Amino acid sequence: GGRTGTMGWLPLESNPEVLNPFVHRLGLPPDWGFADVFGLDPELLSMVPQPCVAVCLLFPSEKITGPRRAELLAKRTAGAAPPPADLFFLQQHDGIGNACGTIACVHAVAAGAAAGGLFPA
Repeated sequence: GGRTGTMGWLPLESNPEVLNPFVHRLGLPPDWGFADVFGLDPELLSMVPQPCVAVCLLFPSEKITGPRRAELLAKRTAGAAPPPADLFFLQQHDGIGNACGTIACVHAVAAGAAAGGLFPA
């Protein structure tokens, strides 16, 4: 018997101990990976391994997500200016479930690859 039902995205915990094995299995070089950021103060940011090519933010979104998505949709449909050409923005689609960690990983690796240095020529 085969599997039935729909496939979903892999939900990943926002934790370097979970994210790093995932992205290394995808082919990210072992000297690159995720690290915790303990705050946005200069002293705390100085602890972030360098170079840093992406930041994934985790925040409680129950009260934020719905209104924020409605606001973004209204801006897009109202003819807001397009984003800068060197900016990649990905908004999670409502229909794919709890995949924000997985999407953040893919987005971060793509941003890092575009910045250069992740994959030697």
